[in-house]
Amino acid sequence: SPRKVHSGACRGVVASMLAIEPDAASQRIVMVPNRSLSKKGLWLFYGSIAAVTLALAVWFAWQGFWPVLVYAVLELAWLGICQAICSLRAGNGEQIVVTDDRLIVDKDFGRRHEHFEFNRYWARVVVKVPDARLHARRVFIRSHGRECEVGSCLTESERDRLEQRLASLVGPVGNAGPV
Repeated sequence: SPRKVHSGACRGVVASMLAIEPDAASQRIVMVPNRSLSKKGLWLFYGSIAAVTLALAVWFAWQGFWPVLVYAVLELAWLGICQAICSLRAGNGEQIVVTDDRLIVDKDFGRRHEHFEFNRYWARVVVKVPDARLHARRVFIRSHGRECEVGSCLTESERDRLEQRLASLVGPVGNAGPV
């Protein structure tokens, strides 16, 4: 049964976006994007910005500069949309579970859940190197014509650790060349 990646498994993950949790029967790798604020903190931030902005805008409107109020409301609407998008993405995450014979990838992106299962012995970790220097390398798990990207929310150093860990659990990492 599919379970949310960020529930329970990531409670202990505070400082790192990549947590490797060894277990007797399996290895679990949990990846979550860096979140500096909780959903509640995000909305408290928005409320404090909105209160100060509206107080100043009303004062300026009272002084006769009424367009300030219009622009303040438009600005707060735009900030509210951005905050809502951030709030929706707060539940994103990935989990890789490696058992004796299976490699299971669960990805949660908002309301969308993706579940991939690969035979551990046939699975290969493939790194796609981008053409452009500023683009990040992409890590894929591939088997029998199917592939899924893992670690898209990680930094380069964390992606290196992920590649090393997957290489030790699954097998050698292949290079697919430029993307």
